[in-house]
Amino acid sequence: MTLDTVWIQQQLQNIIQAPFTIVPWCPEMMAEGETADSVIPDRSFVRHNKLYFPFRASAGELAAFVVEARYLTDRERKLVEALLANMEQVWQNGPQLSDNPIYSEEERMNRFGKWLIQQAANLNREEEVPDELQLRDSLSACMVPILLNGEGTQEGAITYTQLHRLFASYFGGDVLLTPLDEHSWLIMAKKELLLGADDERDKDTESRDTDFTESLEEVLTAFSLGLYELIANEWVGVFHLAVSKPSVPLQSLPQELNLLWETIHLGKIFHVTEHIHFSWELHLERLLNRIPKEQRVLFLEQVMKSSVILEDSETMATLDIFFQLDCNVSETAKRLYVHRNTLIYRLDKIKQETGLDVRTFNDAVLVKLYLLLYKVTKRK
Repeated sequence: MTLDTVWIQQQLQNIIQAPFTIVPWCPEMMAEGETADSVIPDRSFVRHNKLYFPFRASAGELAAFVVEARYLTDRERKLVEALLANMEQVWQNGPQLSDNPIYSEEERMNRFGKWLIQQAANLNREEEVPDELQLRDSLSACMVPILLNGEGTQEGAITYTQLHRLFASYFGGDVLLTPLDEHSWLIMAKKELLLGADDERDKDTESRDTDFTESLEEVLTAFSLGLYELIANEWVGVFHLAVSKPSVPLQSLPQELNLLWETIHLGKIFHVTEHIHFSWELHLERLLNRIPKEQRVLFLEQVMKSSVILEDSETMATLDIFFQLDCNVSETAKRLYVHRNTLIYRLDKIKQETGLDVRTFNDAVLVKLYLLLYKVTKRK
């Protein structure tokens, strides 16, 4: 196997939290009447309770990533299929940059997207942005990266020109729109378009720098909410946004792209009702997702006397709001439109059933961790 294939195996294990193995392709993998070429378009198949993901390595050989079928949900299976299909195309074809430096805007950004995916897939192989794309000056500015990922959209339903015009209008200036695949785009806008130019807070004291960091997150949150509503008016199907803090793309874009992909992945697991995910809000989720499954299951069994009550939708909604509002009983009751005594009754019931009182700090931490680990471990 090539180094690239081993790297993909490691990334799949980190993302899915399941053991993948690599096996050379052999006729025994195929059912009667199938050929290697006939199974490739389906991207994956099940044999003897194992999922096989065919993949053509960079040397052209055919191999397969194998994992126990019980470890993957249907959504995760499709995610792996999409990742492998995208990586395979990049390694087979490469950026395919011609010697002609004159491209249309869309072609130029399509080529940049292929190059970027290749760099993100192998951070050990550092390459400079090809000069013929004429992007180095643009990527030298401080920019806000946003990943747009669609679900259930028809191919070609939204064109590059439509999206670029939409974003340029909303941001009030030119943006870099990079297609990554038929359902994903990377949007990069200069920081000044979101925060204004010559911000005095950049030059102030350390305490003021802290205030600037807080206001930066607030501005990005508000801006992203508006962007989501704008896209929702044009989009057919479900979509997600992942947002990161400003950075200089020329220095860190492959790492930022990986962070944004991970942010969407974690957001879909831990915050299933939300569609805007911020990288700086998922530190705990990122840590918990990397805990081995056996350790997560052991924690769940040890912490809670009974988890039946936590499977009730009303209880889960109550706890989610309670933690969002910093365990404030009065504010939580207002948000839930219930009497304060009703909320206290619910919290007492949780204490009675689980042995944990979420109105105390230590128990609140345990329950919060339990809920997050429950989502990543028990999801269906």
